[in-house]
Amino acid sequence: MSPRPRIGITLDADASGRRYELPRGYVEAVLDAGGLPILLPHAVDVAGAYLSLLDGLVVSGGDFDLPPELYGEARRPGCGPSRPERTRFEKDLLEAALAARLPVLGVCGGMQLLDVVRGGTLWQDLPGEAGLHGHEQPAPKDVPSHEVTIAPGTQLAALAGAGPLMVNSTHHQAVREPGPGVLVSARAPDGVVEAIELPDLPFALGVQWHPEATRDDPRHAAIYRGLVDAARSLRR
Repeated sequence: MSPRPRIGITLDADASGRRYELPRGYVEAVLDAGGLPILLPHAVDVAGAYLSLLDGLVVSGGDFDLPPELYGEARRPGCGPSRPERTRFEKDLLEAALAARLPVLGVCGGMQLLDVVRGGTLWQDLPGEAGLHGHEQPAPKDVPSHEVTIAPGTQLAALAGAGPLMVNSTHHQAVREPGPGVLVSARAPDGVVEAIELPDLPFALGVQWHPEATRDDPRHAAIYRGLVDAARSLRR
């Protein structure tokens, strides 16, 4: 039996900064897809050392906002608290992974960071800046609550199928201007970007929702399977 591809998953931290946290769904989704989860603490300046251990990367989500200074804007009302240490680590790691052409999946805030490192910008607060509501899903968070439309001909469509898909996204920030070379592969009915990908790389996908929490649906599970399959191909 061939070894499982090693998939790094970035960790969150609690409000005190004393405890790392991660919903189990991320680990279980990678395991179900045939990968070996490797959990990544926020160790600044060792992104390259982590990268040498990995065949693929998941940049996870969390209850915080990216600092708008990362995309050349001043903080405006509605922009929430940030996690500077985590974001600095994830930015370094993600940039190194993309440069190495490592398969990458960005989930929720991880998708937003994927756009930002490619030169894109964000809505700092969808209700306040764009007048768009309904993107902050109440509990239960693992039940799809709204529809997105996946664009045909995209990598996401090859995995999950083109057309409508019910998803579970909870966010008040979103991709505003996709960075150069960033392809929008899914949108909500109100036009909000719900998935992006980088066609110049073998596998670099970002989704605003949490497919690891809805992996009982084969279309959602296929996203993690696509990441692990791409990592397996790289390992060969």
